[in-house]
Amino acid sequence: MAQTPAAAIGDQTPKPRIVQHRGRRFSIRLEPVFWQALDALAERQGMRLGRFVAEHATTYRGANFASHLRVVCMLDAGQSLARASLRPSHGSLVDLVTECTSPGLVLSRQRTIIAYNESLAQWLGPGHKPLGGAELTSVIQVRTRRPLNEIWDGLLSGALARADINVLHVEPGRVVAAGARLLALREPETAIFYAVLWLASGIRTAPPSATG
Repeated sequence: MAQTPAAAIGDQTPKPRIVQHRGRRFSIRLEPVFWQALDALAERQGMRLGRFVAEHATTYRGANFASHLRVVCMLDAGQSLARASLRPSHGSLVDLVTECTSPGLVLSRQRTIIAYNESLAQWLGPGHKPLGGAELTSVIQVRTRRPLNEIWDGLLSGALARADINVLHVEPGRVVAAGARLLALREPETAIFYAVLWLASGIRTAPPSATG
């Protein structure tokens, strides 16, 4: 009898480890598969695990650092899958977007942001929250004539190859708006799906300062 996916998974009881960097100690409990992924990530970036963890700890402001590290691993896995699965017909999707000077991001089937470029970060401005792992509409407001879910279903099914939309980012004292295009990248034989959102044009506006 073939093993079910659950039966094929080995013991993943969280294991505590202490990693150090420049006198800082981090005590973290993670499942072995995430420790393996973090070790591989640190090695690819040419650093020890302690330094890798310390750099993430410096910028993390949440309450559960272990969960943050799990998300880091999952995002890397998503980017690796995009690179591998789309390379034969589309080149490296993630590299294409992240190296482009036009603001853009890569979305998974669930509209999760798995990669974005520096141009998009600059468009959002210095006050924006980190985008990796976030659902698109939790970061950017999307304005469409038809419901976004309806458009997204069309992209997923192949009924639509692209969709023109408007996007909006709002923060205190600043509003940024732009026209944008969603492009679907599908591999019908494998059901692999990613979408790229490119900003086509932008208008920066801000409410006038209150005067007495």
